[in-house]
Amino acid sequence: MFENVIVDQNPHWDGSQYDGGVPRSLLDGIKKNIDLPHILSIVGVRRCGKSTLIRQIINHLTGEKKINPKNILFLNLEHPGFSRYKGDAAYLERIYEDYMKLATPEGTVYCFLDEVHFFNEWQVFVKAHYERKETKFVVTGSNSRLLSSEFITLLSGRTVSVEVYPFSFGEFMKAKGADYSDPVSRVRHRHKIRNLMDDYLQFGGFPEIAFMKHPETIRDIHAMYARSILYQDIAARFGIKKPVDLENLFYYLAANVSSLYTFNSLSKLTDISDKTVKEYLSCFSDAYLLFTLDAFSYSVKQQIKSPKKVYAIDPGLAGSVSFRFSDDSGRHLENAVFLELKRGGKELFYYRTENGHEVDFICRKGRKVTDLIQVAKELRDEKTKGRELRALFKAMDETGVKNGTIVTYEDEEEIKEKSKSITIIPAYKFFTM
Repeated sequence: MFENVIVDQNPHWDGSQYDGGVPRSLLDGIKKNIDLPHILSIVGVRRCGKSTLIRQIINHLTGEKKINPKNILFLNLEHPGFSRYKGDAAYLERIYEDYMKLATPEGTVYCFLDEVHFFNEWQVFVKAHYERKETKFVVTGSNSRLLSSEFITLLSGRTVSVEVYPFSFGEFMKAKGADYSDPVSRVRHRHKIRNLMDDYLQFGGFPEIAFMKHPETIRDIHAMYARSILYQDIAARFGIKKPVDLENLFYYLAANVSSLYTFNSLSKLTDISDKTVKEYLSCFSDAYLLFTLDAFSYSVKQQIKSPKKVYAIDPGLAGSVSFRFSDDSGRHLENAVFLELKRGGKELFYYRTENGHEVDFICRKGRKVTDLIQVAKELRDEKTKGRELRALFKAMDETGVKNGTIVTYEDEEEIKEKSKSITIIPAYKFFTM
């Protein structure tokens, strides 16, 4: 019944390897977990490279681990051949039975289910086979709420999750053929790296975008991404009754990344109720489109009451949909720093000192503050430099942190005050450390 689709989606059965594209930094960690019995869930925004990452994993299995290619089943569940059956998870079992008859695998089967949430009740099928201990599942999805809620109900304790983002700056450089992995080459080619940093901040890190050259085409692609996520991954899935309001709120926030907001202020600006604004922001976060950053406080109540900051999944996408990159390059630099810290698994907040100065990022591990990071486009103006330093030194006094960082576009300096030290570092170095 499904033989044609199954065979077409698994060209590796012929013994060939996929064009793996740019190796993702996540791949090494995944290789270490691939032998665990747990279900591996790969989640991230649409078009961030999840399917390419799967092909890289399959290449690892067939190449380095010498797994029989026919023991590896890949299924893109958004394929039109499956669309009429998505309401009944029993068809997943039928698809799997057709695979078993076709491939006759022996031993452990590696089953990759791409965009798994396309099938209702998919977790029932996965759980049944997981418990037989004959199948290793890798599932992908573009919405964190769908995956997490379903895992909590049936698959709790059985999963290892990996979040995928668009290219980091290091991956972006590799896509451009500029793999400066050692300190000497980074210094020698620093001017080229700065130019690439300009491109990265303006156009972003979506893998498809990295290979395009024309700004107008890139903006069109970004707009298509945004509308696809808004209308397919959010409005359709969550039954949003007024998707135009959803779209308008997104465009406003994308044009104001790194800015503070409250639900009430957004409600007044957009003429949407504060309850609906809060719901939409949750949906943006679930779809990995926009992120909210809370103020740092040991009081949960104070965190909830404080204004939030907003960041986009990609500085290039934010710039394209707001059509004003040149005016907001400092904001997009801050957005890129946020994403870099988030990729590193940091628990992030912004910080407000007792006298009202703001520090862009404070990183916490458990109840201990580990890092204070400020972002400023440039520090040539002495007033600007003084303001940024005062805020950071004051935050260091209040938190007990001895070292702080200011990420700038190209300024570089080391400033010491008694036992405290602030490193001013250019962005191209920060992103390639």
